This record gives sequence, C-alpha cells and structure tokens, in this order.
Amino acid sequence: MATKDIIYPQGPAWFSGGKWIAFTDFLAVRRSIFAVKLNTGEVKLLLRDAQAPSYVAGQLVYFEGGALWSVPIDPDHMTLRGNATQIANGISEELYIAQSGTSETGVLAYAPGPAGSFARNMYLVDRKGQEQELDIPPRDYVDPAIAPDGKRIACLFRSVTGQQLVVLDRDRGAFTTLVSRGLNAAPVWTPDGKNLIFDSVDPQRRAIYRISVDGSSAPQVVHTTSLNSHVTSVAGGYAAVIVNDPTTSADLWLLNLSNPEDMRPFKNTPAAERQGSLSPDGHWMAYVSNESGVPEVYVEPVPGPGGRRQISSDGGEEPRWVQNGREITYRNGTKMMSVPVQDQPTLQLGKPIELFDRKFDRGLGVNGYDVTPDGRMFVMTRSEHAAPTEIRVVMGWPGNLRH
Repeated sequence: MATKDIIYPQGPAWFSGGKWIAFTDFLAVRRSIFAVKLNTGEVKLLLRDAQAPSYVAGQLVYFEGGALWSVPIDPDHMTLRGNATQIANGISEELYIAQSGTSETGVLAYAPGPAGSFARNMYLVDRKGQEQELDIPPRDYVDPAIAPDGKRIACLFRSVTGQQLVVLDRDRGAFTTLVSRGLNAAPVWTPDGKNLIFDSVDPQRRAIYRISVDGSSAPQVVHTTSLNSHVTSVAGGYAAVIVNDPTTSADLWLLNLSNPEDMRPFKNTPAAERQGSLSPDGHWMAYVSNESGVPEVYVEPVPGPGGRRQISSDGGEEPRWVQNGREITYRNGTKMMSVPVQDQPTLQLGKPIELFDRKFDRGLGVNGYDVTPDGRMFVMTRSEHAAPTEIRVVMGWPGNLRH
C-alpha cells in the first residue's frame, strides 16, 4: 500500500476480536479485499477480484462473480491457510454490492438474482409521468444533468473499475467521453453551459474539478478536499458541496468559484444536510435536512446567515430549483412534487402539489434526476432489472464446509 495514497473502503468487518478490520477497496483497479491492523496501521492485501469480507468460524467469507466463497484464515495474522470453496451462487448485486449477509451463529441470508448486470435506461418524463425512453444503448447511467440549453446531458458510465464522465448530444444520440479514469461523480453544468464542475477520487487525490465540455483541455483542479465531497449545484459564483464529515454527519458548504481557496460551511450541524440546490440567481439554497427525524426540504438565503423556510410538508428529498426561478421540485418516495416560488419582494412559497407517482432510480448523496430548462420534462433513469423480491436463509452452513 505504500504506492497508494488514497483508498475508498467499503463494508468493514471485524476480525480477531477487533484487532483487524477487513474491507473492500473500491478504488483498486481490480476490486480487492484489504485488512488494516488497528494498533499499528499495517495494511495487507488479502484477495483480488473479491469484495464484502466477513468472518465466520475460522473462515474469510467473500463475494466474487455472483457467488459467496469461503477460505480458511488465521484471524490473528490475517493470512489465508487453504483453498476457497463456493458456499452459494446466484446472489444479486445492487450498486455493485453483494446482497448477502452472514453471522457467526451459522446463518446465511442472501437475495437471489443476477450479478454483474447493472444496465439502466434513461428517460424524459413529462409533468404527468408519461415517459419517453431515450434512443441510446442501456448502460449503468448515474447522476444525469441537463445543460442550460437543454441539448446535452452529462452523466456517468458506472462500472466496476470506475465512473466515466460523458456528455450526450441529444440531437445525434452520441456520447463524448470527457474523463475516462477515476471515481468521478456528480457533474454539474456552469450557467453558461461551457464547463462541468464535478468531483473525483483516484489513488493520488480527492478533489473538485472543472472541465470544458468541448474537450479542449484536461480537467483542472478547483479545490482539493480531504473528506468525501460531492458538488450538488452551481449558481451565482458558488458551488454547493456536500461534505461527509464523520464528526457532524453530512454538511453543506459553499465553494467560491472565483476564489477556490474560499470554501466555507453553509449548514454544518449534528443533523445531515445534503442535496443543496442553488436558485438560478444564487440568492437561495434549497436543501434536505433530517433534523426533525425525517428528511424534509428547506430553503435559506445564500451565503447566509438567515431564516429558513420548510418547503415539504410530509417528507421530501432531492430538491431541484427550476431554471426560471419560480419553482422547486422534489421527491417524496416515488412521488414527484412541485412548489411554486416567488422571491420578490420577499420569499413566498406555495403549497406542494404532486405531479406524478412513478418509480425511477433515486440519488445517493446527490439528486438522481434533473429538470429541463423549461421545467416541462425530467431526466430520469431506471434499471432494466427488477429488484429482488425474495430472501433465502440457510441455517447451520459453516459446519458443512469442506476444504
């Protein structure tokens, strides 16, 4: 690990009574299982082409190629001691994570389904929920963002090796790849439609970048970050950035794009604040907070401080400020909601109304959809495969292992 400055650990599991923690490194070219010794910081590579480690009865259990495997391990020294044996196959993956779990008491649970197939389709959906599938090949599309002119859509091609940043020309139905390497995320258009602001993690750096959409130059570092961060909106010379801080949960920060060294907190409380959407003039930010115990959408002045107003009435996430500045959309479960907005002479909010109720992909740290500049259509994605509806439970399986 001496040559790797940054790792992207997922799925930690205790070994040897808490002396070691095994995890999956999602930044490895081949997804791999590592272990770290807590009292020394020593890091060891255990397996390549493997993920989701757990410890059961002297065995390292892991996922590979749609199946669960186990291999004997010395948990004190984290050394493998034999050959791997398959435990179960036909296990579903969601977001490249095995849908399975084990316990030291002899219980295995998993959701059956396809592994390694994550194709999605992209749709234009009108305000009544009528959908039109775009004439493009199915891929694992995530984080769609439509350009201010409505003619191009930025998104990511996600795969097990990373996330490519691409732009779709809607008229030609053709993609242009802007960034092919790294774990790129959350592209957001600048208001002039000439650049994308996005964040990326690679083995050497975690940073926020700017790139020209005509591909005339390489990505330029805007701001280097030490914590997991995602850009969620750009307007008024600011970028709204969600920062995942282990001390305060998810927080919202403002990055001054004319002075990138100036990145300051906007909302950093013990609650989780995320999915910030700046108004087109940059004077307001709509965002989500779980301070009340459930996610709700609020709006506050930028750069703050100032009073906040609640937008949603019974839960809400993924707010988007429509380009005309007179509407905020958000999602409540599978429902797409709309709130009329007027900010002159003071901020006035209308009553939330339901536009449609349809199941599409949800966002993670950022919004999972976008709104066309005229506010008439939504750009959304949906998996080609139905979600698992069955969980299988196997009892007493460790005693039946043979190596």
